[in-house]
Parts: sequence; C-alpha cells; structure tokens
Amino acid sequence: MKRARQIIWGCIFFYLLLNNCLYNGLFAQPETRLNRDNRPKRIYYTQRIKAEPPKIDGCLNDKCWEEGNWAAQFTQFTPYNYAEPSCETEFKILYDDTYLYVAIRSFDDINKIERQASRRDVFSGDIAGISIDSYHDLRTSFEFNLTAAGGKVDLMLIDKTMYRNWDAVWYGRTALEDSAWTAEMKIPFSQLRFANKDEHVWGMQVWRQIKRYSEEDQWNVYRIDTPSVVDQFGELHGIKNLKNVRRIELLPYSLSRQKIYPKETGNPFADGRDFNFNMGLDGKIGISSDFTMDFTINPDFGQVEADPSTLNLTAFETFYEEKRPFFLEGENIFDFRLNGDRMFYTRRIGQRPSYDLDLDDDEYSKYPEVSTILNAVKLSGKSRNGLSLGILQSITSKESCEISTAAGTNKLTVEPMSNYFVTRILKDFDKGNTSVGGILTSTNRFISDSHLNYLGKSAYTAGFDLKHYWKNKTYFIDVKSIFSQINGDGEAIYELQQNSRHYYQRPDADYLKPDSTLTHLAGSGGHLAFGKGGNGKWLYSEQISWRSPGLDLNDLGYLRTADIINQETQLSYEMQNPNKLFRNYSLSFQQSNEWDFGGNMLEKEFGTFNMFNFLNNWVFHFGITKSLDEVDNRILRGGPAMKLKGRNDYSFGIHSDNRKNLYYDLHSTYIVYDDNISTNFRPSTGVTLRLGTRFNLSSNLSYTKNLNDMQYVTTESFGNENRYILGRIEQETVNFTFRMDICLTPDFSIQYYGSPYISSGKYSHLKRVTNPLAKDYNNRFHTMQGAELVYDQKDNIYHVDENLDGLSDYTFDRPDFNFQEFRSNLVLRWEYKPGSTFYFVWTHGRSSYENEDIVTIDKNFDKLWNIEPQNIFMIKFNYWFTI
Repeated sequence: MKRARQIIWGCIFFYLLLNNCLYNGLFAQPETRLNRDNRPKRIYYTQRIKAEPPKIDGCLNDKCWEEGNWAAQFTQFTPYNYAEPSCETEFKILYDDTYLYVAIRSFDDINKIERQASRRDVFSGDIAGISIDSYHDLRTSFEFNLTAAGGKVDLMLIDKTMYRNWDAVWYGRTALEDSAWTAEMKIPFSQLRFANKDEHVWGMQVWRQIKRYSEEDQWNVYRIDTPSVVDQFGELHGIKNLKNVRRIELLPYSLSRQKIYPKETGNPFADGRDFNFNMGLDGKIGISSDFTMDFTINPDFGQVEADPSTLNLTAFETFYEEKRPFFLEGENIFDFRLNGDRMFYTRRIGQRPSYDLDLDDDEYSKYPEVSTILNAVKLSGKSRNGLSLGILQSITSKESCEISTAAGTNKLTVEPMSNYFVTRILKDFDKGNTSVGGILTSTNRFISDSHLNYLGKSAYTAGFDLKHYWKNKTYFIDVKSIFSQINGDGEAIYELQQNSRHYYQRPDADYLKPDSTLTHLAGSGGHLAFGKGGNGKWLYSEQISWRSPGLDLNDLGYLRTADIINQETQLSYEMQNPNKLFRNYSLSFQQSNEWDFGGNMLEKEFGTFNMFNFLNNWVFHFGITKSLDEVDNRILRGGPAMKLKGRNDYSFGIHSDNRKNLYYDLHSTYIVYDDNISTNFRPSTGVTLRLGTRFNLSSNLSYTKNLNDMQYVTTESFGNENRYILGRIEQETVNFTFRMDICLTPDFSIQYYGSPYISSGKYSHLKRVTNPLAKDYNNRFHTMQGAELVYDQKDNIYHVDENLDGLSDYTFDRPDFNFQEFRSNLVLRWEYKPGSTFYFVWTHGRSSYENEDIVTIDKNFDKLWNIEPQNIFMIKFNYWFTI
C-alpha cells in the first residue's frame, strides 16, 4: 500500500509541476488564424436563395443553382498530402429560412465511377460530402455524405473521432452528367445545433473520395498528421437572420411480433407460440437552436442485430456494444472512460433481470428476457460559450416471473423498479485547447422484496476530467478522477465486496477484509496521461491509472476490476506520405506494468506493433509482446494470488486491396507460455465479395485452439479450508459469421446476418493448489490422480479423497463441456420517406450447453442443426412528422 501511495503522489506532484510550467508560458504559442501548415483558412460566402428551391433529384438543372458562386480548387489529402487532385471538384451552397442546400459536382470519367450501393451509414465506392461545425467550437461537426450510388452516410465528428450512430432527417440524391457525378442535398437547420444570432460563421469542410485511387480530396486541406480535424476546417459565411428553427419531431411506432419455439410437455408457459402487439413513441423537442430533448415511451428495439456468441470462462463480465438507436445517438456527449472502463454503460438500462431462480425438476417459469424501459428522456446540446450538457433519465419497470409448481402458479419479483440518471458537463476554453468537465450518475432501486436485498438500493458515481493541448495541439495532458459509492443492506454490500471485481476475501490481501456490517462501499480512481499526439512523425505518451479496491461502477457503468494501478509508455513512428514502397506505415513500441494496492507487482510486459500499407493498397501488420512471470490475484476467484509463467504473444495480419470486388484478409495470433505446456493459437480469415453494384457478401471464419494448464475449475470446502481446483483445458472453438447485403435502392435494403458458434472443452490433469507463490512451477500445485480422484459417471461428478481413506472428502461437477449456438437476423428495411421506416425482421436462434463426453467439431456442428430452434417474426412501422 505504501508503494502504491508513493507512485500516486509522485504522479500528482509531476502533474502539478507540469501544469505550473504550462500556465507560466513555457509552452505558450501565439494565436493565429492560420491552419497548422500556415495556410490561411478558406472562406465560402453563401447567399439566401431567390428562385424556387431545388427539387432534390441529384440533377443540378434547377434555376436556383444559377445563383451564388461555385467553389473549386480542391487539394489532395491522401495519399499524397497537398498534391494536385486526380479529378476536379466544385460545390455551391444556398439557404432559406428552413434548409441549407448543397450541390457537389465531382468530375470524373463516368465509366470509372465506383457506384456501389450499400445500407445507410456505410462508406462504399465514390463519396462526396460536407461537414459543418455549426457550433463553431472548433471541435464538433455534423457531416452529411452521399455515395455515388445515392447512399446516405451521416455522422458526428468530435475532434478526430467519428460517431456514425448520429442519424439526421435530411434529403439527398445523386445523378450522372457527361463528365461528372453530382450530389444534391437539402439539410434542415433543425438537424443542426447552433447559437441564436443574427449572422453566423460556421466551420466547414467539403470533401470527396475517389475509391479506385484510394484518394481523398478536400476543399480546405490540412496536414495529414494533425492531432485534431475540426479546428482545421474552412469557414462558411453569409447565413443571416434565420428564423426560430425549434420544433417538435415525433416518431410513433407500432409492431406485431410472433414468437415460435419448441413446445415443452408439462410446461404451461411453453405452448410453442407467443404473440404480442405493441405501440410506442419516440420524439425530439427543440428546446432552443442549440439544445434538444429526446424522449422515448415504451421503446422497442427488435430490429437491432443480435449480440455475437461467446463462451466466457473468465471471472469477468462480457462487454457488449450498444446497438439500440436511442442510446447510440448522442452517446459521445456522455462518453467518460478510463481506458476500457466506462462511467456510463447504456446496456445497464433495460438489461436482463438479475435474480437467479432455483427451480425443482417439476417446476416451470416464465422469465422476462429484459427489464422493460417505461420511458427515457435525454437533453443534450452545446451553448454558444462552449458549455456542453447532457442529461439522461430513464425508468425501468418492476419485473416478475410466473412460476408453476404442483401447488399452483405464483409470481416472484426478479427485478425492482429502477431509476437511472446521468449528467455530463464539459466546458471548452481557449478555442477548444482546454476542456474541463464532470459527470454524475445515479441508480436508485425501489426494493420491496426481501429476496432482492442482495442488490444495492442506490449507487452514485462522480467524475472530473481536464484535457489541455498546447503548441497547436501537438502536446497534451489528460487528467481524470472518479468516485463511487453504493448503498444497501449489509447483505448487498457484503456480497459486493466478494464479487469478481473486488475479492475482498483474498486471504493474502492483508489490506482488505469483507465486512458484513457495512451498508455502503466507496472507492475512487484516476488517470493521468501526457505526451505528443500529432504534428510530427514521432509520437509518444506516458500514462498511469488506478482504481482503488472499493471502486465500483457497474450499476450504471462498466468496470472490469478494481484494486489495480497501471502504468503504460507508448512510442511510435508514423510515416503518412507515400515513398517508393509504402503508401504509409507505422512502427510502435509499448511497455506496461501493473500493481495492486498492496504494492504487489502483478504484470510486466513490453512489445511492438507495426503496420505497413503498400502502394498496391495491401496491408501487412505484425506484433510481438513479451510478458514476464506474473502474479494473478484473480485466477483463484477469491483465493490467494498465484504465480503464473510468462508468455510470448505473436500476431500478424494481411489485408488485400479493398478496392477490388473480391478482397480478403488473414490474421493469426499465437501465444506460447513459458511453462512449456500452454499455448493459444487463433487463425482467422475474412472474405468480401461484391456482385454488381447492389449485392455484397462477406464472411469471417475463426478457429481457436486453447491449451491452458492453469484453467480455474472450482473452489470447494474441506474442513475449515478452501480447496482451489485448476485443470488443464484443451478447448477448440469455431466461429463463422456470414453477412449478405442487398440494396435495391438507397432507401430499400435487405440484410442477413448468421453466425454459428461451436466450442468444446476437455479437462485433464486436475490439480489442487498447494503453494501458489512457490518459485518452482510444479511446487505450486498437486496433481490429483489414481484413487484420490474418482469420476462418478452416474452423477457426472468427481469425488476427491485427499487422505485416501476410501471416503469422499468433497465433490465437484465435471467441467467438460460442449457448447453450440446459432444466431441470425434477417432485416428488410424500407425508408419510405425521410425519417419514416418499415421493418420486417426474422430472428432465429438455437443453443445448447452440455457437460458430457467431448465430441469433434464436425459432430458438434451436426448436433447444432438438430437443436430445436426459436424463431421470432416482427413487423414494425414508424412514421416521422413535425409539429
């Protein structure tokens, strides 16, 4: 603990010293209106439309397009930064009280234009677009793009990060001319965010992609190695006297769903068919021109793609990406992370109820799949003085399951009604060079059933962050601190202290001890990083982060593990401009250490990762990482820390030219442990095939061969002591993913996703941990064999007789497994008018997990197709309108 405190205080002292240097001008740079390459920013002057507005059909023959000025003289951004473009481009912008009108003419040989149809928000083929920094905060822009085939791609750009989950309601079409393809857009001002003023100055970038050359051309070009993007835009002038664009957007929906599944004899809840009809409402209210309130009442997300299959043999929770539109849109505002941990993990809202049933063989239940979201409200925006605000409030319902027993049917509460609240504030200073912010989250559960007292009644977290750039954003310092407190009954807090994030019961952790009298658990964490992030070939960073033993974010966030201090150094060399062999390449080195708060060194590793993009657009990358012998305080899941052998990680990948109609990739990782036993080999390959301009096929196949001599099996009691059982697992996993996209028009698409997943594991060399920190590997455990370990085939369990007196001292279940799962979605999507969509969805699934004799992969696939499936058919209709 003393060593950990010294490390933290040393980092804080260094930060204060560096901060003093910053604000005393050692790194100060004079302000300028130039780009980082000292070129003046370009300015485009638009004008109010006088003629009739254009008909949005992609053809630029409307009379209004004779007004205003065309802008041209684009410059190549990639691959040859600042070179002349291969083809010329020009654009024109007009406006009225309601819309911004954009015309882009991309000159080219029309026989060579890549017109590849794709679903919404997928970059495909040749593209042209406009990005608008309507806040003019030099950090945030709203981008509207059209592929040459007419597909829409809209996104938000924050500094240098794209958020494609932002979907606006706008109009766009493309067409062909004799020597160009054209894009025509009509963008409602209501879809942008801006301050209320008489005359506006916005940041703006217009760009195009020429796919066959892997070329991007820009109107206001900037250095390719810039650490941020939006502050390098040109400017849009001339928009004056806009009327109040606040309005209400409503999106009611209705759906019908038919679920077909195997009928189960004797189960009154499983007659083979369920049907339900549902209605709900989504909406937006323009509070002002720069703040919007989103809300949803009784939402349904049946059209989203299923989560990928996985089999988790670790003690840690599997992280799944968010896919629900309401929570995806605007997620950047609530984004607050410490490396892989998150203060706000949206999947907590509406998750599966947490209470585990323990039913007898003659009992049946009807268990809810998710917690019903009754409503959710989200307020977000950014003021003219650079204050970003995000507020989210949601209520999920009390969930009950029906249980059928011999005595009759009853209901049992499996999840209490819960309220979730998040507030995020971020203030920009000095034209976006400095940002200071904070976040608050709360979870409140209304528990009225004693069997749910294992849940915390309330949980609160708070975070503070500061980021500062200097010398044209070449250098940065990033500081974050977080705090948490969970309140509940003694039962809840006692259980919380012993879960996989904390393991207070570890016998060798003398600084921790579970306390059943506590009614709250509190903790803190932090992150400090500084380095050079751009404007040069050499980049580097140094960071340290920590999470105290009592920190817990998982009521509304995601935390993998507490009680950890991590230090990491990164150094890289990046060549962005082509030479005689490479289009670009990067070489990087990374080193890291980990400790716990007891001062114990947990991990030391260092490695390199290198990527080479050849002139023919093929990519090759490889990496090597060396991990020294480590101490794992989680492997025994509440037991003592254990020494593990180090390992060597090797990886490589090859990607063919993605400009071709057929392209593919090959990856492989190979891990070799220093115990001369354990290995992990995982090759994978992917293939994409474009058939014509409207039909895409893609697939990915991976195989994993895992041999681990120290896989955790179970913990059993023997007398007054615990026995920690490990085993040597031989595991094979095959995962195949297939996707099909048919885009009949830019607004009508059919998408299919299917993924069989097979995994089998066979355990041998079952061993009891004896001296987990012994210097010699073989002295850390005792391998059970002969009469000491007897398998009972009838009950599928192992009997352990440690003293060989012929009596079973304790038992544990056979850990071998066969797991088969198949998940698929077929989605027909028709956007019959902007913002309004019709969906037909077919979801198919089948799954089986068995502790039985291990079979080969091909036999597992045979068994997969013999599993009785579950099918869900859904029709969903929504209609967008404004008030």
